Amino acid sequence: MSISNNPGSPRTETTTPYQNVDPSVVGSIRQASQATNVDFNYLMAQAKQESGFQPDAKASNSSATGLFQFIDSTWLDMVSRHGQKYGIGELAGQIDRDAGGKPKVADPSVKKEILDLRKDPRISSLLAGEYAKANKTEVEHALGRPAGKADLYMAHFLGAGGATEFLKQVRKDGGAVAADILPDAAAANKNVFYDRKTGEPRTVADIYKSFAQRMERSGPDLPSMASIMSARPSSSPLDEAAPSTIGSFDVAKALGNRKLSAPVMAMFNVLALSALKLVGGGSEAEAQPLSPPQRELRHDPRTA
Repeated sequence: MSISNNPGSPRTETTTPYQNVDPSVVGSIRQASQATNVDFNYLMAQAKQESGFQPDAKASNSSATGLFQFIDSTWLDMVSRHGQKYGIGELAGQIDRDAGGKPKVADPSVKKEILDLRKDPRISSLLAGEYAKANKTEVEHALGRPAGKADLYMAHFLGAGGATEFLKQVRKDGGAVAADILPDAAAANKNVFYDRKTGEPRTVADIYKSFAQRMERSGPDLPSMASIMSARPSSSPLDEAAPSTIGSFDVAKALGNRKLSAPVMAMFNVLALSALKLVGGGSEAEAQPLSPPQRELRHDPRTA
């Protein structure tokens, strides 16, 4: 709970959304945010999606491990680049490169020691911040616009190069099949690129909206959402008009009559529908979706 310390203002109380998270994890992420100048709420949202804030989380189908689910090769690369800065320079010095430029460690025991650092919330958070900062620079340079939370999460998931290709396709044609754009990533992450129930391939717009919806729950990033969605051609299936009211509930009024793009308004409509269901404030007719239902994204970490 936090209470305003300004005696001239009314007393207000707020509840932190992270009150059930291990304080040491929150503290590590906050320190990493300050050290790398990466948004704290973004790092928190990412840790929530990647590991559920569990520092020792381990993927069942890949080498992805730790708070931010780094795979072996990416972690070795990040330690090699930034280890000296964060007090693990001796270990970073044990990492070499093969002929193809991939990181390698000659001593198996040293390699294990380095990889086990993924379970250290402090080191993991710091390198996640550095990785996000590097991805942000590369993605923004390639796209020519600011990168939002969903864009950065895409970059963490697909790498900056893969994310850039994916995001460019979202702007060009949101209805394109994602597996056709990134076949290798699709083969390694079937739960992301294919509908879990029908097995049908998902579109780039569908996957992006799933990523964005996950990140929005932990901290809205409306400017970036509006810019990427509204920039697509009018023929994109995501540009259909979304009603501004649901039954007797006026979404536009609740948002202060702000002018939002159709995709963003549609997202708010979905959230408002869920709220109405919870409080019993809408009839069955009012509770019908206003746009195609969102498929839930279950993050399937990259394979090593």
